Amino acid sequence: FGREATEDPALIDPRNVVTNALDLMGEQLRLAGIEVVTEFPEDSPCVLGHIIQMEQVIINLLTNARDAMSERGGAMKITLRVFVDQQHLHITSEDTGGGIAQNALSRIFEPFYTTKEMGKGTGLGLSVGYGIIRDMKGTITAENINDGARFTITLPLVS
Repeated sequence: FGREATEDPALIDPRNVVTNALDLMGEQLRLAGIEVVTEFPEDSPCVLGHIIQMEQVIINLLTNARDAMSERGGAMKITLRVFVDQQHLHITSEDTGGGIAQNALSRIFEPFYTTKEMGKGTGLGLSVGYGIIRDMKGTITAENINDGARFTITLPLVS
């Protein structure tokens, strides 16, 4: 469902991926009245991948969060975090969009599955993102939290 990268994977600073995605989406989010909070470590290890594809994944998460919050109203906030543990790098995106319906949670990474109304989404964004992260030897998961959803990207550290 997406064009395969022809260039070799390169070392990517995940903070740059998130920052670049916010550079592209920031004005849209601001105009929609969405507060964006970022929490990055002062120093971050790199991961192996394709920066444009990674940015595509983050942009899709931001777009989905924006859409969910705009439909719901109320406090609108996205929190993006980058952090590491012993063997992995994690990027999380949390929103206040009300969460994902339980019956949809297990299906949202399937191709052509969408929770958006007709004409508002293709159902490909999360599926393509899932493939990009899988190709980087990582995982992406979704869960409901307090007042919204959290997506967690987990990638292996480059040794």
